[in-house]
Amino acid sequence: AVLLVGAALLRNGTEPALPDLPVEGLAPAPAGEVFLACEGVPGVPEDFPVISHGSRLTAQALPGSDVLARVVAPYFPRSWDRFCGHSYTPPADPTDEVAVVVGDGVAAVTVPLLEAFHEHGLETYRQLLGAALDRLLPDPLVRAGGPVHLETTVQRTAAGTVVHLVSFVPSRETPELDLVHDPFPLVDVPVAVRLAAAPRSVRLQPAGRELAWEHDGEYVHVRVTTGDGHAMIVVEHD
Repeated sequence: AVLLVGAALLRNGTEPALPDLPVEGLAPAPAGEVFLACEGVPGVPEDFPVISHGSRLTAQALPGSDVLARVVAPYFPRSWDRFCGHSYTPPADPTDEVAVVVGDGVAAVTVPLLEAFHEHGLETYRQLLGAALDRLLPDPLVRAGGPVHLETTVQRTAAGTVVHLVSFVPSRETPELDLVHDPFPLVDVPVAVRLAAAPRSVRLQPAGRELAWEHDGEYVHVRVTTGDGHAMIVVEHD
């Protein structure tokens, strides 16, 4: 699976980067503010366009692709003879241009969502990228609930699978430095690990506590509670 964002969609600024992109008509878009209207993205209302930051590309979706966000133009572009008292002109109607599209193993994002999230922290940007990744990888190695800051890593060994859950909240205490002081407890957090066959045992380490588990034929499901900001789930299997 491949996720291409912004300028990465074009080779040398003119040619499509891959032959099997889910979009066509890629070209640099005119400068100016536009909006994004999401479609089928969990947690994002479809009738509330969000502003799009940064330069973008124009594109149309190919038939059969999954469109997660479309471009909504403002009522008019701001110029010397057209002005709106807000920092941007309000959105009008959706266009046929697309912003986030997923095809067969390839996702195309025509707006700079990564850079925009880094600069503005808009939650919708994170949800859009998450929805695209969910469609690219419908059967991930691990799924975990809990707080949004939770970090997960998976290690396969000859005897089993180890899942680490790390829950610490960084605090911005200088202009360019995040510090971590206290753990953030995990309470009854659902975790699912992809495993073809039922495991022999599931333990929470280093405490060595047995965890109740269920196997649905594809995933082993457990629930984890820990107060020290770290949990290590050890799944023993053949």
